[in-house]
Amino acid sequence: MATKFDIEKFNGRNFSLWKLKIKAILRKNGCLAAISEWPTDFTDNKKWNEMDENAIADLHLALADEVLSSIEEKKTTKEIWDHLAKLYEVKSLHNKIFLKRKLYTLRMSESTLVTEHLNTLNTLFS
Repeated sequence: MATKFDIEKFNGRNFSLWKLKIKAILRKNGCLAAISEWPTDFTDNKKWNEMDENAIADLHLALADEVLSSIEEKKTTKEIWDHLAKLYEVKSLHNKIFLKRKLYTLRMSESTLVTEHLNTLNTLFS
């Protein structure tokens, strides 16, 4: 019996959490290697192409329409993965300073549940 996993479609926000979830799905489906370069010790062309196509399908189904349209020209999982990382995984100094400032000024309001506050904190850390 197959287990179904449903993740929220990536819409351009919170790439780090979406990336973690989609990697888990790719790993479960045996397609995680497709986001990397073709391994030199991998000789089965047909098996690699099948894995790549399955990974592409997983990625397409996990993207919102506005993000999906930006990768429609990409032919391999690695191309898609690299393009998404380039667009949404911002590692600039400005972004780091912004996130640190947000972290340092984070305060829990009285109406917020502790679990919600911890989720916010964990999101900032990731």
